[in-house]
Amino acid sequence: MSGKPNKIFLATLPTPLIPLKRTLRESEINIWVKRDDLTGSAESGNKIRKLEFLCADALQKNSDVLISCGGEQSNHCRAVAIVARRLGMDVHLVLRRTGEGPTGNWLLDIILGATFRWVTAKQYEHHDEIMEEEAQKLRQQGKNPYIIPEGGSNSLGVWGYFTAAEEIITQCRENNFIPDYVIVASGSGATYAGLWTGFGKLNVPTKIIGITAGPDIQQQKEHISKITSEFIQKYDFDIQHNPDEITLIDGFWGKGYGVMDEELTKFISQFAQNEGIILDPTYTGKAFKGAFEMIGQGKFNHAKNIVLVHTGGIYGLFPKGQYFRELYYSGARVK
Repeated sequence: MSGKPNKIFLATLPTPLIPLKRTLRESEINIWVKRDDLTGSAESGNKIRKLEFLCADALQKNSDVLISCGGEQSNHCRAVAIVARRLGMDVHLVLRRTGEGPTGNWLLDIILGATFRWVTAKQYEHHDEIMEEEAQKLRQQGKNPYIIPEGGSNSLGVWGYFTAAEEIITQCRENNFIPDYVIVASGSGATYAGLWTGFGKLNVPTKIIGITAGPDIQQQKEHISKITSEFIQKYDFDIQHNPDEITLIDGFWGKGYGVMDEELTKFISQFAQNEGIILDPTYTGKAFKGAFEMIGQGKFNHAKNIVLVHTGGIYGLFPKGQYFRELYYSGARVK
């Protein structure tokens, strides 16, 4: 076993675990929200837990530039940019152009002085190779770059939610229950992988469910299986790893990754007005909506307690403002 890796303290932890009071109140299931949107302010969200380990590795290797990649409104890239500046590093981002303009996450990247390489959706399919090209350019300039993979999703990034699993179960026990399910939005996969391995190590009967944020479900399963295997082998954990147990739910990503529609707009608005919790349009909005639909359909009737993980992403709402403006002035808002 190579031992637990070093970490630096970036997130405000533990984040709260709170019960929902008005949403699905007719249900006999207790629904809880793990508020990982409260891990920080501008650096809030699930990515910061992974960056505690990834950036510790970068510092240990005396890196002076962080490189990562994502969409124009990437929550992950925004978190990387903020953490880089907190640590006195430069930041260089490979971004997939979406044309939403300087608002939301990208606006924060600009304020933080990140540098960019812009690529098309087709070019982005080779983002790992492109990041390595950018790293090589920086090395030729005398820099020592550190590449953080998309979403922080590698075996080291898995540690973020492997350790979060113990935080969650401790809070659940303080509230006198063990969750039947933990449900989380699944994108690049390390959050799911960390929870899956973490709860497996704790030996509790909780099932981890990921609701996909896009149509690449098979690719997600393969990546989760890969980084989980690497994590278990590298750190010599006695955890049974059966890829068939990876549970990803498809069909709730709507018109595409990061794409809004009227139905999702109404859901996010209604949830905010019922609970005072703001969801994002790419991950938690779709995941929570999917979870509530499945609960309403009786998919979890035997369950007593379900934990929904709020992975943050509030800044992704700003480029979608027109949807909410139109809903508001249509008179369709919740009274």
